[in-house]
Amino acid sequence: MTAKFLIVATLMPSVLTSWSQQPNTTTDTHSAKASQPAASTINGRTLFLRNCAHCHGATAHGDEGPGLHNLNFTDELIANRIRKGKAGQMTSFDGKLQNDEIAALVAYVQSLK
Repeated sequence: MTAKFLIVATLMPSVLTSWSQQPNTTTDTHSAKASQPAASTINGRTLFLRNCAHCHGATAHGDEGPGLHNLNFTDELIANRIRKGKAGQMTSFDGKLQNDEIAALVAYVQSLK
């Protein structure tokens, strides 16, 4: 087994647990808005583990790709990099991920501190 597989296999139970837990739904508009970023971050983390962790590491501290904690980039710049990639360094995810999935990834990356 490779080290990357072991990392993913180790993290998978916690990912599946957090993924299966649905955020509380409520009729209170303020509470519903407050739960949206958390739900987006959970979805973003799941997407990250499926699509990005093999290069950026399961904890996003870097591996083949750079670490993604404490980035000082705009949402638009991060979304653009995900869509277009970077020649010779990062694959393009345009056509592989939907706009809402890219937005969830951006929210997750921006939450990494």
